[in-house]
Amino acid sequence: MEKIKIPTSFNIELEFETPEFFRRYFAWLIDFFIIVSYIIIVYNLFNKFSVHHTDADMPYLYNMSAIQLLLFVPVFVYHLFFEIVMNGQSIGKKITGIKVISENGGSPAVHQYLIRWLTRPFDLVFFGLPGLLTVVLSKKNQRLGDMAAGTLVIRTKIQTDINDTVFFQLNDDYKPRYAAVMRLSDRDMNTIKGVLNNHSKYNNFDVATRISEKVRTVLSINEYQEPVEFLETLLKDYNYYSNQQ
Repeated sequence: MEKIKIPTSFNIELEFETPEFFRRYFAWLIDFFIIVSYIIIVYNLFNKFSVHHTDADMPYLYNMSAIQLLLFVPVFVYHLFFEIVMNGQSIGKKITGIKVISENGGSPAVHQYLIRWLTRPFDLVFFGLPGLLTVVLSKKNQRLGDMAAGTLVIRTKIQTDINDTVFFQLNDDYKPRYAAVMRLSDRDMNTIKGVLNNHSKYNNFDVATRISEKVRTVLSINEYQEPVEFLETLLKDYNYYSNQQ
């Protein structure tokens, strides 16, 4: 298991653990088993409904073929769909405790997931040798798709925290505290979220302290609040003001 450091827009590095190769492999096996199981079920269902038909039934069979093709679409978009809706995780990744993040430490954008998905075939040619070599030899354990998309695969020790996104629901009576937070970008907020996740996993209070001081300086905030609580308040305020726009 290796650790990688990601520089943030606040000139502070976040530290993440890259998963062991066997963990990524088991995630792939689980996803592969799910896909194959789905194919077998669909194939058997269509065999059951399409047997014993004559030439007179050709329009019916054409319709069944179209439906069959449609039902096989989930096989092709499996990884893309689940990584988008499950914030960087397929079912296999969820079970094995790994996920995809952006190289800036935040959640990937949709186009990054799309690039990973489109380049997946290049990792699987020659029995998956290109993907294996790039994961083993690259500094950040990235496959070709990760390099093209600007993403990483990391371990998630505390999944309830790492799976949270920047945006979440606030109580109706929530009162914002720092209006200046809107001077920060989505990337900045992803960085702050990454720092909070990092603190939750590794109890790295020093990083939270340094980045909170940096943010105070950038936003000219003189009011003191405990560093972790301050960063959490910024996230809440950002959500509040974003929903007002």
